[in-house]
Amino acid sequence: MISSAIQTLFPFPLNPVCTFHTLVVGEANQRAAEAVLALAENRDPPMMQRATVLLLTGEAGTGKSHLLQAAVAHCRAREGEESAIYLDLAALHGQLQESAEQALSQFLSRYAACRLVAVDDLQEVTCRPVLQEGILYLFNRMRELPDGRMLVASRQSPQWLTGLREDLRSRLLWGSAIALEAASDEMLAAILSKMVEDRQVRCSDELLKFLHSRLPRRIPDYITALERLDEAGLLRKRPLTVPLAKEILHL
Repeated sequence: MISSAIQTLFPFPLNPVCTFHTLVVGEANQRAAEAVLALAENRDPPMMQRATVLLLTGEAGTGKSHLLQAAVAHCRAREGEESAIYLDLAALHGQLQESAEQALSQFLSRYAACRLVAVDDLQEVTCRPVLQEGILYLFNRMRELPDGRMLVASRQSPQWLTGLREDLRSRLLWGSAIALEAASDEMLAAILSKMVEDRQVRCSDELLKFLHSRLPRRIPDYITALERLDEAGLLRKRPLTVPLAKEILHL
């Protein structure tokens, strides 16, 4: 009999905004973007040398999640829905209940045919044996495939993560690693402007400057703020202005 915990695990929806088309990166992170795109298109970036894993490290807001989701979306568009899987480990851990090992095994078995696995928030597996077992299973599965690849994002290198089993640590360190740098102030302004354009949000230059000066310097905060402003403008049938932004976003 299948545990009810198994039924709580479901695929993680991709953010439709996180595509290569909407990606804005500075020169420092261009190499990472090119490598991730190559994997999504089943090409080998020169630095990977047929390695199974490409590891992206960096603080929150450096674009790791955007790159992983963009890769999965691009791969699926080219090769079909079952060709790639995106795993948000923080969300996955929140779903796991009593029969965690059985539930995770059942969940991952649905993606046995995929060739690209994107694992986000690797730091969430520390001291969580079931999640570590699942990631190790996926790594071994990708290694068996001639074109199997794994993208992993983490705030820290596996080398420095405590509570990580040694066999998993060593395997993750076999591959190539790229450290993402935080965006400059000028780049963050360009990213915010690009987000406004992509979402077709009517935003004046005055409001853009206000948001850039007041919002935290984190891309997730930009996304949340624009979604809230766009929704408020539609509901109230009012143009987006600095006073409205102050009211809605409490800035």
